[in-house]
Amino acid sequence: MNHSELRIHQVRLPLPLRLNHVNSYLIEDEEGWSVIDPGLATEDTLTVWTEVLKNYHLTFGDIKRIIVTHYHPDHYGLAGLFQQWTDAAVYSSMETFEWADRIFHSESIRKSAQFSLKCGVPGSLVNKMSEHHEELFTWVKPIEGAKVILEPEENILLGGKQFQIKLGNGHAEGSIGFLNESSKLFIGGDLLLEKITPNITYDYSTNTNPLQDYFDTLQMLRTLQIQTVLPGHGKVFELAESFIDGVIKHHLERLQEIRSIWRNLNAEELTPYEISTYLFPKVVDPASLNFALGETVAHLRYLQKRNELSIIERDESLYCVLNDVL
Repeated sequence: MNHSELRIHQVRLPLPLRLNHVNSYLIEDEEGWSVIDPGLATEDTLTVWTEVLKNYHLTFGDIKRIIVTHYHPDHYGLAGLFQQWTDAAVYSSMETFEWADRIFHSESIRKSAQFSLKCGVPGSLVNKMSEHHEELFTWVKPIEGAKVILEPEENILLGGKQFQIKLGNGHAEGSIGFLNESSKLFIGGDLLLEKITPNITYDYSTNTNPLQDYFDTLQMLRTLQIQTVLPGHGKVFELAESFIDGVIKHHLERLQEIRSIWRNLNAEELTPYEISTYLFPKVVDPASLNFALGETVAHLRYLQKRNELSIIERDESLYCVLNDVL
């Protein structure tokens, strides 16, 4: 059974970012329609939605549920406006709602800038990164109406079929996906992407190990024997048996790259930003710099948790030292 037979329709929404689109899913249910990940609250997104609803002979009033897989702006941003127009509840994990409340305000931008400075990012670049965050946050509308918490392993009816809720971490805390057991079809948000690997980002305000969390999530997803993935970006794809091994291998190779940097530079200590410039030498735009630094620190955090690396704070700056050169 494919996704069209399950009455699940992919809607490709534009993004004003290097990653130029996000997938939403419009689902025909018995008592109305559901939307998974309505997108970013931009004029271009609203134009697409107006045309899509017209093509399906729908109005906003036909939307009875708004479901969000995770709190990242490209998935979450329009949910608040959708709720205003539809009067529908927004469904997601507890973590998604908590992180959205924590992230989408000016104090979060200020603290993120402080952390970037501690990581060694030059002040001029930090200012540009903050400007990007400020613009991005204008495209996120708060959810002020009803919220429904989705619990892992519970069932939810989508397209007239039962789907089991799966929770994963690493890319975004509290990410949810939906598995139809009989067809092995998985609506996964950004948990599994075919052409790109989901960004793994360490958040300055936590004591987590997001790369290990993502490895654990991948091992959980492996046990589900998923066949078809409806992803948050890119086309629907069949999950090859070797796919998850390939994603893990990508991150293990990046960890090895980090270990090699000290040897290649004959350096004793390096800032996280310096390391990120070697891992991502072509990254220059503010949005990508945010991703590159976050991904770098997530990998450094993984090595720190394994006692392979120490992160030392000195004079309001962070320095990384491989433990075998301490």
